Amino acid sequence: MKFPLLISAALFFFTGCQSKSQETNSTSQVNTQEITWIPTVEEAFALAKKQNKLVFIECYSPTCPVCQTMEPLFKNPEVAKFYNTNFVNYKLDVGNQEQVAFLNQKNIFLPSFPQFLFFNADGQLVHQGDVVNTVASINGVAKMALDPAKRASSYPERLAKGEASIDFLSAYANYALVAKDTVANLTAANRLFDIYPKDKIGSQESWRLTKKCVRDIDNGFAKYWFDHVPQAAAFEKADGHEGLENNILGAIIQASLYSPRGLQYTSTQLQRVKALMGKAGAGQYAEGVTWEYEIRALIRENKAPQALPIGARMYERYKQNPPSVIYIAKVFNDLYPNSSYVPEVKPWLQGIKSLVQADKEWADFYLEWGRMHQKIGDLKEAKLAGEQAKTYATKANIPLDRFMRFLQTL
Repeated sequence: MKFPLLISAALFFFTGCQSKSQETNSTSQVNTQEITWIPTVEEAFALAKKQNKLVFIECYSPTCPVCQTMEPLFKNPEVAKFYNTNFVNYKLDVGNQEQVAFLNQKNIFLPSFPQFLFFNADGQLVHQGDVVNTVASINGVAKMALDPAKRASSYPERLAKGEASIDFLSAYANYALVAKDTVANLTAANRLFDIYPKDKIGSQESWRLTKKCVRDIDNGFAKYWFDHVPQAAAFEKADGHEGLENNILGAIIQASLYSPRGLQYTSTQLQRVKALMGKAGAGQYAEGVTWEYEIRALIRENKAPQALPIGARMYERYKQNPPSVIYIAKVFNDLYPNSSYVPEVKPWLQGIKSLVQADKEWADFYLEWGRMHQKIGDLKEAKLAGEQAKTYATKANIPLDRFMRFLQTL
């Protein structure tokens, strides 16, 4: 398992299968044999505007057994009649990059499959819900989507008025996760932990709420489960998903680290992040993930010399990969408060010079080489390197802005 891919692994916890669509033969007659799927998302929204309806999108993956269990229900007369009457329907295959482009455009994250998403005709997400493979569940989430007082877009107002049940807060935290509303997710998930009965914190329900709602290592649910990984592992094994607990915990770490709050972690907090990665079975990837965060933190904390050994270890790890070493040098050029790093970092660039091949790599190499010489006051070498960088950038047909800016500082 590679830690940077943990979230992707977690996403594929639920994956699904495609059913064939059946168009109605008449626009005035509701198809009760199966849900009518519109061929493209553009057509779906155009039709929704014309008919003044919401758009229902089922997000699925063709390889997931859970979504496969939904397929027969899409041909249930009760489900078909309700959805075809009230919605314009579209199936989105998460393995199809052209279709996924719609989710990227709307800034939507899918923590699991299947996901039922409901949009107004203008393309705004108004509701999202998890479902199980029953008519009551599938129609129930759709009825909520139709009710402005109950749909997910009402959650912020309801929270402000003091609504605070486990069901409501877990639904809000999950919706905020899908909508990439980090502040709302943190707020709802923390309030959920505050009201959750602490005598049930080790329960399977608690673990399921953690999977569904939590993406912050400082949330109370997360703190408990990082200290009780074997318990979570037992739940996943019993459900037939052995090892998934590491993916879930890894997703929580990654969401925390790769966020604005992660950029402000102290060096002490980052040591904790590495320890948590160990608990999630990804300790071997820890420093490779956190090294830049640690360097930034140490320099902020006026401990710059402690950053150099981290850079040296990264150089040893990546010394056969010129772009990686060039980037490491760039981090020191960008952040180090004085020129005392140059004697140690300069040999790293010299060490990869015989491996550089592509024009773009040469452009980046000479830019960082020049910046380093500028730091030590060798402006002649810095200017020579800057001109070489610009020449290679021109050959590589990449924008010259940063190269020209550097030359203008000399």
